[in-house]
Amino acid sequence: MVPRNFGRRMVPTLAVLAALAVGASACGSSSSGSSEKAVSTTDVTIASSGSPRSGGSVTFGLEAETDGFNPTSNRWAASGYMIGSAVFDPLSAVDADGKIQPYLAQSYIPSADFRTWRIVMRPGITFTNGEALDGAAVAKDLNAVRADALTGAAVANLTSVTVDPADPMTVVVVAADPWASFPATMAGQIGFIAAPGQLDAGKPASSTQPIGTGPFMQKEWIPDKQWNGTRNPNYWRTDADGGKLPYLDSVEFRPVVDPSTRVSALLSGDLTMMVTSDWTSINRLRSESGAGRAQIAYDRGESEEALLLLNTEKAPLNDVRVRRALALCIDVGPILAASETPSEYVADSQFPKGSTYYTDTKFPRNDVPAGTALIDQVKAETGGNVTVTLTTNPVPTYLAITSLLAEQWGRCGVTVEQQSVEQSKFVLDAVTGKLQVALWRQFGGDDPDGNYVWWTGRNASGPLALNAARLKDPQIDAALDRARANPDVAVRKDAYAELQRRQTELVPYIWLSHTQWAIGANTKVRNIGNVSLPGGGVARPFAGGVFRLTEVWLDN
Repeated sequence: MVPRNFGRRMVPTLAVLAALAVGASACGSSSSGSSEKAVSTTDVTIASSGSPRSGGSVTFGLEAETDGFNPTSNRWAASGYMIGSAVFDPLSAVDADGKIQPYLAQSYIPSADFRTWRIVMRPGITFTNGEALDGAAVAKDLNAVRADALTGAAVANLTSVTVDPADPMTVVVVAADPWASFPATMAGQIGFIAAPGQLDAGKPASSTQPIGTGPFMQKEWIPDKQWNGTRNPNYWRTDADGGKLPYLDSVEFRPVVDPSTRVSALLSGDLTMMVTSDWTSINRLRSESGAGRAQIAYDRGESEEALLLLNTEKAPLNDVRVRRALALCIDVGPILAASETPSEYVADSQFPKGSTYYTDTKFPRNDVPAGTALIDQVKAETGGNVTVTLTTNPVPTYLAITSLLAEQWGRCGVTVEQQSVEQSKFVLDAVTGKLQVALWRQFGGDDPDGNYVWWTGRNASGPLALNAARLKDPQIDAALDRARANPDVAVRKDAYAELQRRQTELVPYIWLSHTQWAIGANTKVRNIGNVSLPGGGVARPFAGGVFRLTEVWLDN
């Protein structure tokens, strides 16, 4: 599973706030040295004929349930973001070129040193309960984020959030240290703005009864079964021709944990749309789309990585030799092939090779003699076995992967205990330090600063640590602060190269593959993905498999 950036897709996800969403990842690939032909990720969709039609309902299959819909306090993975994007709007969004643009905000104005940001809000927007979206509402929301034990870590750099006394539509945000990429953080969970009425509601209403400015309003939520929303009749956005958005009358989200069951439900008509990062499901959707029985669209943003998250605070993983040995003892080919991921998705960093920020650090892998020697060395010093507990979600593909990992590590003399935990408990166990090794998916974002909260040593200790690897390293912290403080790409690239080098030396994560998200839909769905921005221009359709249903419509 994977945490998503609170300030998503920078983010994103978290991006990303980086909002905390951790999710067990489905991984898959053949060995990195394979000459296998690159897989096609060409969208197979049906073009719109004529103008969009209003009306109808979409039933959308999600990969998991969410613990609630308060963006200032709940833990959102991809599923939480999908529902959150129906109810709320973010302050920022990502355009088709990967750049951050204002969304609910009208503009961002930084000080010369990037320590103060003025967020100017768009006028005339109201929440679905009638409250005004003004500077006071936004300041209240961001201060609620700051006060929360979970989400507050994402904005720990902020020292104050206030309303400009000269302009009630402007929020003044002050940071202790320069934060040049601050608007990108507002594209994630912490940038989703909840109504003051929701934030003032007592528990559990503040989490179970969301109130936003978004295209849909919650009608009913039955946990582990369905979430139903109806069209917001007073939604503030219109399409390019001035038509009211959203087009749909209603939407229903259903958690369907098993990805193969999700695809079957789509093909049988029980679902209208679905999301997946499981390659077996993607391949099936590709085949069905080629035959004209479905549609498929691929996420081409900077997605998460499938990885193994190592708790560096918990023995025996507090010994870097054990962590390095676990990396060396993995043959990534058969591990990833278990879920059919193509060879070109193999990862040796949180950045894909085509990324501006990628650096080849020669990540250790597939050297059983070297890994065995390290384990033998540790055993000789401690006089005992090296035992680790490996945890995942109860999904067949994930369980198959952990069994293969246990077998490979066993060859190096490591005893592996396997366990599976449902997703919301999995997230909580990870951030509270209860897990040793977790099959994980994390670190998506068009701007890597969205992952600051997951990597900084400031968040690596205590009862609740967003840096779930609990790694503290001054060199990593210095690199992160240098990248955050400077908008110059060359400076940031050098800083993130240092980050990657140190992570390769210290091994808090074992990289497996880059995640590919895809959306499946029946043949009646049109305009898959939100394609416009409020100020004009084209939005990035997907971010980690998440998108807004604002401009989706159904063709009869």
